[in-house]
Amino acid sequence: METEQSHERLQAVLRLPAARRYSYFLQRAVESGEVWGLDGEGWALALDDTGRDVLPLWPAPEFAALCARRLWSGFQPRAIKLEELLDNVLPQLEEEGMPVGIFFTPEGQGHPVSARELIDALRATSGPVA
Repeated sequence: METEQSHERLQAVLRLPAARRYSYFLQRAVESGEVWGLDGEGWALALDDTGRDVLPLWPAPEFAALCARRLWSGFQPRAIKLEELLDNVLPQLEEEGMPVGIFFTPEGQGHPVSARELIDALRATSGPVA
């Protein structure tokens, strides 16, 4: 019964509009202190509408694992500590001009944000401590 409820909860979150999944991502990232990417022989990347690389991130490993198929087949969820994300990963992406794709679904829809927007949103969500 618990796995059925967990599956239903996952599916309900995946059905949320991209902007609501983004809010869920922010809250979950701050609560858990980590986000998740897909790692194979390097991080999984997606393309935005203009053909630029995008780093996809998820709020929990089970959501990332659901997207580890097709082009990302063989990739595994890997945690990124929030501190590492804010201090190193996002500043580097900002410098490179690479956007972030928040909370892709198995169908491929994610919420695109710049690295700077994500830094600001995570710091606002977590309050002045982060």
